[in-house]
Amino acid sequence: MPFTQFKEEVAKELGIPTQFQRFWLWAKRQNHTYRPNRPLTPQEEALTVGQLKEAANKAHNAELKLFLEVELGLDLKPLALPDKTREDILLFFKLYDPEKEQLRYVGRLFVKASGRPQDILPKLRKMAGFLQDDDVELYEEIKFEPNVMCEYIDNRIIFRSCQLEDGDIVCFQKSPKPDTADQFRYPDVPSFLVYIRNRQLSTSGRWRSPRRMIFA
Repeated sequence: MPFTQFKEEVAKELGIPTQFQRFWLWAKRQNHTYRPNRPLTPQEEALTVGQLKEAANKAHNAELKLFLEVELGLDLKPLALPDKTREDILLFFKLYDPEKEQLRYVGRLFVKASGRPQDILPKLRKMAGFLQDDDVELYEEIKFEPNVMCEYIDNRIIFRSCQLEDGDIVCFQKSPKPDTADQFRYPDVPSFLVYIRNRQLSTSGRWRSPRRMIFA
């Protein structure tokens, strides 16, 4: 099947016109996580699905896994996608609420590699419904297996120096105030991720014998 025909099938199934679709290849990182790596080139989109699968995967008979990027307006209708240059980095954002003990996806942004996290704080505050003078902390969610790795992001350092790249996940929250730190079991993103990781280990091993225990 030509990839152009595949895009037409996606348009019928999801209601996203082909001109508003941008497909990305996934890549396995050195830490064994998977992230969207780069958009397909026009030359790749001219291939058949089978040819694209062979070109994209080194492993024999590996599946072709793609990420579909779509831009939606306030009316939830598809919009034209922003151009992506080499200077642009696609980041995904999660918002952490220590009161609800909830970490949820809130959106994605393209940032400039030469820009600083502090440049996008107004947009993040708007995403979260924060006041524009609320202090915000950012963390990179690096990996979850076998142990949680989550690093604080300095708002003043450029994204390139933070080693952020396409597909990375950034978690953010209101900066905890000293007088409220004891009010929450997990006051920040790293402590909450460790809690979730430990809870999964406990749940997955609860009804298994030690010799056959498989962790989620």
